[in-house]
Amino acid sequence: MTRKELRNLVFGLALGLLGAGALAEIALPHTFTSGTTIRANEVNANFQALGRGLPGVAQTVSPDAVPITPTPAVDSVTINVPGPGFVKVSATAQLNIEYSGGSNAAFTLGVANAADTFRPAEDRRIAMPAGLPAGTYSYIVSAERVFPVDTPGPKTFYLLAEENTAAQGTVSRRTLTATFLTAMGTVQNP
Repeated sequence: MTRKELRNLVFGLALGLLGAGALAEIALPHTFTSGTTIRANEVNANFQALGRGLPGVAQTVSPDAVPITPTPAVDSVTINVPGPGFVKVSATAQLNIEYSGGSNAAFTLGVANAADTFRPAEDRRIAMPAGLPAGTYSYIVSAERVFPVDTPGPKTFYLLAEENTAAQGTVSRRTLTATFLTAMGTVQNP
C-alpha cells in the first residue's frame, strides 16, 4: 500500500465514522507529504489520535432482580472519555411492583451522573391507583439524558430507582448504555 493510499484510507474511515465536522476537532500529530518517508510510529500515533477522538460506548446488562432500597442507585456504567464532549446515557429496565391492593403505589426511575440525585423532569414515574387486585405488576421503563463532560477520564453514570409509597419493588433486566459523542450540535440541559 502506498503512502497516499494509506493516508486516504485513514481519512476516509474517519470521515465515514465521524463526519467532516467532528474530524476538524481531531488533531493528528503527523502530516505526510509526497516524497517523505513514513515511519510506522508516526502512522500509529495518528491512528491513536483518531481512536481517542472517535465516539465510544460502554454498557452493562444485568438480568437479576435488585430490590429498591433507600439508596437509589441500582446499576452503574463507566465510560472512559477522551476529552470534552457529551455522554448520552440510556437505560431500560423492568420494574416489578409487589402490590398489596390496599393503597396506591408509585416509583421513580431515571439516569443521573450522581448515585443519589434524580434530575427534575428527566425521570420516569410509574403510579398504580388503589383498588387493583393484589399481585406482582411488571412495567418496562426507559430513560435517557445527555450529560456534558469537560475533562478526559472515566465517568460513571447511574440508573436510579426510588419507592415513593409503601409498596415493595425490584428492578430487573437492566441495560444501561453510555455513548461518548463529540460536540457536533447544541445540547440544552435544564
